[in-house]
Amino acid sequence: MAMENSEIEKFFSACDEFINGKFILADIKIAKLLRAITESPAIYNIVAENLINYDYKKESVLLEEECKAKNDGNLILPDDKDVVIPYVFSLLVEIDSKQVNFNEYLENNFVSASSQKEEYEAFAYCIIIPFKNAIAKAVGLDIDDDEENCKELKELNGASQENIVEKETTNEKKEEVKEIEEKDEETLLFDRLSRMAGIIDDKLIFINKPVRRSNIELLVDALKEASRMQNIKIILALVMALNEFAHRERKIKRELDEINSICLEFFKE
Repeated sequence: MAMENSEIEKFFSACDEFINGKFILADIKIAKLLRAITESPAIYNIVAENLINYDYKKESVLLEEECKAKNDGNLILPDDKDVVIPYVFSLLVEIDSKQVNFNEYLENNFVSASSQKEEYEAFAYCIIIPFKNAIAKAVGLDIDDDEENCKELKELNGASQENIVEKETTNEKKEEVKEIEEKDEETLLFDRLSRMAGIIDDKLIFINKPVRRSNIELLVDALKEASRMQNIKIILALVMALNEFAHRERKIKRELDEINSICLEFFKE
């Protein structure tokens, strides 16, 4: 029970880090949030249950159109955990895997924001906080929302010329810089590789040739294991082989391109 509570607390901390963070570190914060979910069996099981029969491509369009129509073009989610949990989790996975451009998403869904900073803050309070609260309810915990934050969230329509909140203190900025310096970013690159490999694994059904499908499956499984081991040399060898076997497969081209991009990140100074 103590371990379970600790893992749930890590999820809440990851949410708070995103809420108190800034746009330039959004990729890292989203990856950490997703990692916190996968490391908590209680939260992961809740998310998995909510994803049963959930069609993100279809449901997200309907939900976003409905919410924005009610809020002058701003995406404010309803108070329904069964709606919030599958939508937000799927959205974070899409952003993390580069299926959704985060900057474009912000521009399209928070039209009242007048700057990138305000768009990020709107996302934090209209997407991440409802997700955090929905998970809290699902695991039987109560989170007392800051009344001022809730008020500003509900008044987003008229907030185009005002900042939603000022959260970044000097200490928090130092902690974020320290986080990069300690190469936590590299650890998150391994997580992203593993998730990309998992997405390819799910798409193998679209590859018609049995031999090629089998070869790619073997390489993907090995890539996931090498990512867990954080062995860059093995990863690079596997990715070279994966490019050789899978470069003609259009269904997984985007994921393969992302894997190649991640590998390049390991060699940036």
